[in-house]
Amino acid sequence: MRTPEIWLCLSGGNALGAFHAGAYQVLHENQLEPDRIAGASIGAVTGGLIAGNRPEQRLARLRSFWELAAEEDMVFLPFTQTAGRAAKKLSALTAFFAGRPGLFRPSVPGIWSVLPFSFSDESVLKSDPQRETLTRLIDFDLLGGGMIPLIVTAVDIETGEEVAFDSRRGSTTLDHIMASTAFPVAFRPVTIGDRTFFDPGIVANLPLLPLFSKEPQEEVLCICLDLFPQRGQVPTSLDETVRRATDVLFGSQSRRALRELKTLLGGARDGPSITVIHVAYGIQSEEVGLKTFDFSRRSHDMRWEAGRQAALRLLDAIENPPVRRQRLDIWRQTPEGLLQYWDL
Repeated sequence: MRTPEIWLCLSGGNALGAFHAGAYQVLHENQLEPDRIAGASIGAVTGGLIAGNRPEQRLARLRSFWELAAEEDMVFLPFTQTAGRAAKKLSALTAFFAGRPGLFRPSVPGIWSVLPFSFSDESVLKSDPQRETLTRLIDFDLLGGGMIPLIVTAVDIETGEEVAFDSRRGSTTLDHIMASTAFPVAFRPVTIGDRTFFDPGIVANLPLLPLFSKEPQEEVLCICLDLFPQRGQVPTSLDETVRRATDVLFGSQSRRALRELKTLLGGARDGPSITVIHVAYGIQSEEVGLKTFDFSRRSHDMRWEAGRQAALRLLDAIENPPVRRQRLDIWRQTPEGLLQYWDL
């Protein structure tokens, strides 16, 4: 029996990306390496760390990146839910004002450029440290060799066009990954050739359509690891409102991408079967409003383990796929780990 190709679609979400790493750990440990990856923002970083290393190095390089990113918890805060949330908020604010070693540092004047009579600046933070980190952790010669095709997305600032950089069609460089992580205001845009790019999260945070820019020639199981849930509770505080608004902003983009894929391929009866399983990071009650900049150790460990658990629940669906309904079947994993057919 022919096994399907495994494609990974990795959304953006900055500090939430430890969820991707935890999920990949389970796939790696079960010899389920992806055949193709598309990534946006931190998803592009994760994709680069996987596709830009040999199989035996991939998990170690992901760990190296996230160990560098994680901030040790503040020992003077007692371990209570209230103190834990306070520590996460403080971690996010610290990242904005002090940066994270190996990832980014404050720009000068940066955030203070909003004050009257201050010098102008392009962003709050500079991502030069991440350039150095990714140069050390990714083998770009290997990435260009196409062992695992990698698609990295960005947005052309001048035209608003969504652009996909595909390692199968040319060299994928550090600049392409940096362009994908250049979220406006937080980070400076990246110029490649005569075009300047922003993070694609402002328009298409789940790079699903670029992954299917050409119809697959073999049966495909596409695993979408999304860092923002589409469903959530009514907020009761300003912090919860910020968190929920962020989820809706990015989660709605994922729903739209899935609907567009269904429109594109759902009507076709001929061709290899395609199964899409959408898995969203679901532990939101423990997150704070500025969660995408919360690099606290507690949050890092929680997200990594959440990714592991989500992927462990997926193993059964990979080994015993659900009964096909159409050529393109879209499923979502519920918070309880069940697969629910998604008619969209």
